[in-house]
Formats: sequence, C-alpha cells, structure tokens
Amino acid sequence: MNVTDPSTLTASGNVLPPFNVYTMIGPVALGALVNACLFGGLVVQTYVYYANFPNDHRVMKLTVAAILASQIAHLICVSATLWNVAVSGYGNPLTLLVFPLGADAAILFTAITGALVESSFAFRLWKLSKTLTLPLISLALCLLAQSIALAMTAKAFAMTNLVTFETDENRLIILALTSRLVCELTLTLSMVWYLRKQRSSTFSRTTTKIDRLVLWTLETGLITSLVVVFVMSFFLATKQNYIWIGIYANLATVNANSLLASLNGRLIIRSVPNDSLNMNTLSSSSGGRSRRTQSVMINVTQTIGSAPGIFKYDEGEV
Repeated sequence: MNVTDPSTLTASGNVLPPFNVYTMIGPVALGALVNACLFGGLVVQTYVYYANFPNDHRVMKLTVAAILASQIAHLICVSATLWNVAVSGYGNPLTLLVFPLGADAAILFTAITGALVESSFAFRLWKLSKTLTLPLISLALCLLAQSIALAMTAKAFAMTNLVTFETDENRLIILALTSRLVCELTLTLSMVWYLRKQRSSTFSRTTTKIDRLVLWTLETGLITSLVVVFVMSFFLATKQNYIWIGIYANLATVNANSLLASLNGRLIIRSVPNDSLNMNTLSSSSGGRSRRTQSVMINVTQTIGSAPGIFKYDEGEV
C-alpha cells in the first residue's frame, strides 16, 4: 500500500496523484495527535487564566470561552478527519480525492479562532499604542484572511476533486495565508516596538519586566507566524500530498494557545514588594550626661512604573 500506480486510481474521470501512505495518511495522523496534545495544553491554560484573573472584563472572559468552544469543535473535526482517512477509508485511496466533511468544517473553526485571537491582539495593540493606524491595518488583514477562509469553507464542502480544488483556488489559498502571516507579524512586531519605547522611561525593575514581556511577546507571536510559513511552504512545494494539511490542522490550536499564553504571561508582572530601609541613629541627651540609641524605621516605598496597559483587562476598562 506504499505507492500505487495513479493510472489505476480513477473515479468519475478523476485521477489521484501517486499515493504514498507516508505523505497522505501519515501527516493527517501525526497532525491529529499533535493537535490533541496542543488542545490539552489549551485546556490547562484556560484553567490557569480563569483561576488567576477573575477580575478581567467579561468580554475577555467570553472571548476565551468562545475560543475554547471553537477549539473543542475543531478537535472533533480533526479527529473525524483522521477516522475517515485511516479507518473508514482504509484500503481505498479514492476517498482522498475529496476532503472529508470534518476537514471542511475544520477550516471554518480555524477561521473563527483566528478572528477571535487576532482581534484580541489588535485590541491590546490599541491599548498600548493609543493609536488606531496599526490596529486597524491588522484588523483589515484579519478580516481579509478570515473572509477568504469562510469562502474556502463553502467551496470545500462543494469540492469534487482535491487536485482540481488546489489548482483552481491556489491564489485564494496563498492570499489567505499571506494576509494572515502579515497580520500576525504586524501585531507581534508592533507590540514589541511599543514595549521597547516604554522601556527607556521606567525604573530598573520595570525595565527588567518589560524585557521579559518583549521576549514573551516574540515567543508567543512568532510561533503562529512560523506555522503559517510552514503551511504555505509545503502547500507551494508539495500540494499533491497531505503534509500541508497535517500542519494546517494545528494552526488554530497554536493560535489559541498563543493568546492564552500571552494573557497568562501577566503573572510575571505581579506587584513588586515595597522596599523598607532600617536606619539607626545615635543621639545624645542634653548636657552629654547620658546617651541612648533610637531605632528609627523609615519606610521607603519605591514607585515602580506600572505594567503597560495592554496587560490589564479589569472590569470597566473595556
């Protein structure tokens, strides 16, 4: 079952590309397993978020809940795709001529998750920059990418041949992935730039925290961009197999984890304890007949610059 002559795999005049189990079923199976692991991480991060930030605005709480619900549906779709490819379609490569219904629906939930995550990051960028230009550009790119994804979902449900679909919709798929990549990079690099601007006007402790936040923002933001790059690269190079599909199956879950990791990253900027200074002074009594030592406690409270506004979601701020 490793490689089969494509001339023998026909259905209604459609020809399946050379079938290799390692590049057709393998990526789907591996992608589904990785997706399940990432979903487990998302559940843990969601618990950490609700346990540590009960005062966040209800809009943010509902956003996190919506992302989790979307990811539950996405996990079901990916699992259904794995079942269809590896179990119900076992021994019949012709089933790979079209996307399973679970894979079609997974595109929809990937778009929903992307819209929720990227709009949340755009809101944080607005709170940090206090300008609308970059957030609106990011939202426009997000809207473009997710609108194309919704259109692709409808076309995927009506698909009759995967090879023809990939050829006919090549430009739309590339446009959707490119706009999403530019959106992710714009959000990440813009927040890093504005954080670096605040660094020079803060105390040393806050500077250290901002340095950690910059690194955390880069790590959580660039990982999604890296996944998009991999999807695009494998789609352009080897669209005749399912490698790019296996990677794409994890895009939404990586995106969701990046937002939760960013929200939970506020744990590193908890309040700094006040500093106190003990000063012992030696004073003499009048006439120099006796001396007594007085211990004077002077509380010195160092005003540490507050955390940047993008990391606050208290009630009433939205």
